[in-house]
Amino acid sequence: MLAATVSAIGPPLFGSPSILPIQAFDPSMVTEASPAVRAAASFLLTILFGGAVIYRGGGRLDGAVEASSERPLAAVVYGLMAFGIVTFFVVYAFSQLANLGIGTTVLTALGAVVFAVAFLSLGGLGFAVVGVWVTESFGGRDPWAGLVGVGAVSAVAWLVLPAVVSVAVWLAIAAIGLGGPARRWVHGSGPPADPA
Repeated sequence: MLAATVSAIGPPLFGSPSILPIQAFDPSMVTEASPAVRAAASFLLTILFGGAVIYRGGGRLDGAVEASSERPLAAVVYGLMAFGIVTFFVVYAFSQLANLGIGTTVLTALGAVVFAVAFLSLGGLGFAVVGVWVTESFGGRDPWAGLVGVGAVSAVAWLVLPAVVSVAVWLAIAAIGLGGPARRWVHGSGPPADPA
């Protein structure tokens, strides 16, 4: 019923329905950009999304740092699984909307934005946690300094390494910070909630 309704009113609003290939997300945009552009984009997006996490998360980052530092190798695995799950759900939603007959231009743009925001939000959390961890390791107290430091490491990787290796470095840094809280959430092994 819903598919019939969407196919009846969809074409006038969104264009004719068609089958959308998964290649609608073009990774060559990243790989064909110059290393300086990739490095600048990595640094700015890391600071933007990681900064939003620091601004909104504040004191809750200490628990995430503790969770990631308990088992860093397990944190990488859980962080990569979190990225994989988000990717799966975005691609699944993309394919379901394509079956409803929504136009390719709207769907491709919407899918790319949703995927980028979800992926960068997870990355921002991971980078914020690793930044706080690095800051605390050196005896500092400012989480922004750590975020800028790990953002700079990622930017240097994008500047001097091939794109595939740079993606691996970016994912590894983000996965370490994201994996600890993800592991605690999956297994419910966090400290008891404060009743206050």
